[in-house]
Amino acid sequence: MSLACIPTMAAAVTLALAPGQAMAAEWPERPVRIIVSSGTAGTADILARMLAQRLEAAFGQPFIVENKPGAGGHVGAAQVARSPADGYVWLMSGSPTHSVGPHLYKNLSYDPMRDVPPAAMVAIAPNLLVVNRDLPVRSVGELVALAREKPDALTYSSAGNGTSGHLAGALLQNLAKVRIKHVPYKTGPEAVTSVISGDVSMTFFTLPAVLKQVHAGRLRALAVTSGTRTSLAPDIPTVAEAGFPGFDVLAWYALFSPRGTPSGVVDRLSAEVARILEQQDVREQLAQLGAEPHYLNGRDLAAFVAVESPRWKELISESGARVD
Repeated sequence: MSLACIPTMAAAVTLALAPGQAMAAEWPERPVRIIVSSGTAGTADILARMLAQRLEAAFGQPFIVENKPGAGGHVGAAQVARSPADGYVWLMSGSPTHSVGPHLYKNLSYDPMRDVPPAAMVAIAPNLLVVNRDLPVRSVGELVALAREKPDALTYSSAGNGTSGHLAGALLQNLAKVRIKHVPYKTGPEAVTSVISGDVSMTFFTLPAVLKQVHAGRLRALAVTSGTRTSLAPDIPTVAEAGFPGFDVLAWYALFSPRGTPSGVVDRLSAEVARILEQQDVREQLAQLGAEPHYLNGRDLAAFVAVESPRWKELISESGARVD
C-alpha cells in the first residue's frame, strides 16, 4: 500500500472519534453566545459575564453575553430552545425556568428540561428579605403581625414570576398564613428600586445587591432566606429563626444548552466551568456577589432539579399561583 493511501495521524484520530467527539475537538470555531434569561446587573448576568471572560481565554473564541429578560426567564429560555444545537448558544438561568416555570406557566411553548437540558450548575446564593425603611417593622415577626393585621395591604416585588424572590414570598405566606400581594418586575434592579421608592413594601433579593442599600440606610434588612446564616452578614437572622423552621430558599445559577447539542461539546464546556470555579479569584468574586461556587455536571443537575421541582410544584399548587 502506498503512502498516499495512509491517512495522516490527525485524520486517523478524527475518523476514530464519534461524531460528537469530533465536533467537540473542533469546537468552538466561531463566537459563542450566552443568553441570560434575566436583566443586566443581576447575579445571573454578572456570573455569565465572569464565565464568558474566562471561557474566551480558555477556548480562544469570543463568548458574547446577551440579556433576554421577560416572562420569568422564559423569553430567553424559549429562544435557546429554538436555537441550533451546535454548541454556539447557551442559556444562563436556574430555578425560574427549570424548577418552577413548568408548574407556574401552563402554556409554555417548550419543555424546559427536555428542550434546554442542563449542562453545568455554577453557583448558589441566598436572598435577603428587605423592607422599605419607613415600614414600621424591624423583624420577621413584626412583619407577619402587620400582614395579619392588614391582609392584602402589604406588597412584595420580585424580578419576575418563578424567581427565587417570588417563591420566597409565596413560601412565607404559606407558612405564616398571611396574604401579601406579589408585584413582579421585568428585572431585579427595578424590583429593588420599587422598594426603595416605597411603591412596594418589601422584596426578597440576592444579598449583595440589597446589602449595599441596607448599609446606606435606604432599606432595612429583616432576614436571610437560607437555612443557615451567611458569613457575609452574620448578624442578620434567618427566616427559619423567626419561627418558620424549614424555610430555606436559595437562588441557583446554571448553564443549559439546546436539546441535541453534541454531548462532547457539553462535556467540554462543563469541565471547563468546573476548572474555572476552582480558581481563587473566581471564588472571591462569587463571595462578593453573596454566592458560592456549586458545580454539578449535567446529569447531577438534572437529578437536583428532579428533587427540587416537586417541592415548588406543591407550593404553587397550595398557593394557587399561576401565570397564563
